[in-house]
Amino acid sequence: MSPAAPNGARVPAFVRALRWILYALLLVAAALTLAGLPELQRAVAAGHWPRATLAIPPALVAVFIAGYATYRFALVRAGRYPAGKALVQLGLMVLMVAVIGGIALERGQGAPDAPVDLGRALASTDPDARAMAAELARHRPREVSERLVPALVELAADPAPEVRRQARATLAALAGEDAGGDGPDAPERWRAFWRARGLIPR
Repeated sequence: MSPAAPNGARVPAFVRALRWILYALLLVAAALTLAGLPELQRAVAAGHWPRATLAIPPALVAVFIAGYATYRFALVRAGRYPAGKALVQLGLMVLMVAVIGGIALERGQGAPDAPVDLGRALASTDPDARAMAAELARHRPREVSERLVPALVELAADPAPEVRRQARATLAALAGEDAGGDGPDAPERWRAFWRARGLIPR
């Protein structure tokens, strides 16, 4: 039998069970907010998840507040808890949800990363950097990649085999054919090909 309050009202059995459920929900919400929110923010900034995902932590806190309000309201009705104190606590919790939600959405916007200057990377003294830049050029918008054609043509004769391979692959992808091929004369063949298309001055 549920215990009776001084005014004769009884606290429903589900209210006592709700207290433990709320404790568990609060722990999950706190863990996700403190530990999971930074990961969510990074994933959203990287484009792996939609921005709506950032609403999960504040939504869990909101669910906790709704359950807490139900719990406290039942205790207030039973005369087990002061109504004024319950309202103040609920007001503070609603404010907390607003703050968490605002921070999550603001950070989730994320300043877009500045694109790597491939032109500078193609001229790097590090062959690994040149090879990576030559490969990345294949995955940039065509108008961006075409501006890199003169530098890529020069890399067709690079001393590093991987740089030559990546430069050739990117030039062939842009041309739609392997017009320059490989070997010591490859840069000249590529120059002739791209001059005919106006991407290298005559």
